[in-house]
Amino acid sequence: MTSVMNRLRFLCVLALGALTMPLVGEAQQAGKVYRIGVLSPGTAPPGPLEALRQGLHELGYDRIG
Repeated sequence: MTSVMNRLRFLCVLALGALTMPLVGEAQQAGKVYRIGVLSPGTAPPGPLEALRQGLHELGYDRIG
């Protein structure tokens, strides 16, 4: 009877482990990454571009790269 109980206990632990694995494996989803590009013919003048960067910084958008 002991071997039947051990087998039953093993199967229960195995089943519970299989049921909880999907909960452990889920990661938090990354937030949306917004990108802003600036197109200009030739070299962009530094004044308006710096004003855009400063305004975005004041709104909480940090420059990356």
